[in-house]
Amino acid sequence: MKVLVNDKQLLVSHSLAVRIGVEEALFLQLLHYRLEKNGVEKEGHIWYRQTYEGWAKQCSYWNITKVKRLITKLERYQLILSSNKLNSFVTDRSKWYRIDYEKIEKLLQKKVYTQEELFPEEPNLQEKKKTKEDMDYSNDIATIIHYFNEKTNKHFNPDSKTSNRLIKAILKEGYTVEDCHLVIDEQVRNWMHDPQMYKYLRPMTLFRSGNFESYLNNALARMQDNDYVPAPVVLDFDEGDYE
Repeated sequence: MKVLVNDKQLLVSHSLAVRIGVEEALFLQLLHYRLEKNGVEKEGHIWYRQTYEGWAKQCSYWNITKVKRLITKLERYQLILSSNKLNSFVTDRSKWYRIDYEKIEKLLQKKVYTQEELFPEEPNLQEKKKTKEDMDYSNDIATIIHYFNEKTNKHFNPDSKTSNRLIKAILKEGYTVEDCHLVIDEQVRNWMHDPQMYKYLRPMTLFRSGNFESYLNNALARMQDNDYVPAPVVLDFDEGDYE
């Protein structure tokens, strides 16, 4: 128990954590600390300059990939505003960050529903919870496949057992629907107009675990820097991934 008392403590807002997630709230707390301690005033706001590698060194409990995902998610929520236009040199790969405190205040005013409000007591509650969990995955998978078909002009079946198994495994690892959309956008950008690679624009290729992580890293890297080499497609003939 000594370590729990004497070791460095990580501070996180409970109210913010229940709305956006513990890790996201923890990163915002760290950025808030850096803005107060090392912030620089530019264009009427206080900014903090850092690279992904620098963030990962400060947060040794997260790797660079995790840091990128957290920052990208908070940027999508527009709780963090970032820019590389404040750098003095074009070759500078760092970004400047600030927090939209007004948006956080509005977010904190929204009601958070309890488990009892979301899932009131009913007969056979355990069975219904299991059904609800399966339905959540089904809805997410259908959303992802619909988005995929829309972007690729293809017609894959959202009820496909192979697609469901692969995407469900991705979601269980903690990836989000938004992450899947990023991967789809990235590979559409890379392969849509490539006659050799267009045939691999399909769920069994994009959402296989090893491929997905590489493609997501490519998408995140493109947000930071357009100069990168896309990961090659990895085929699995046992899954029928051939033509």
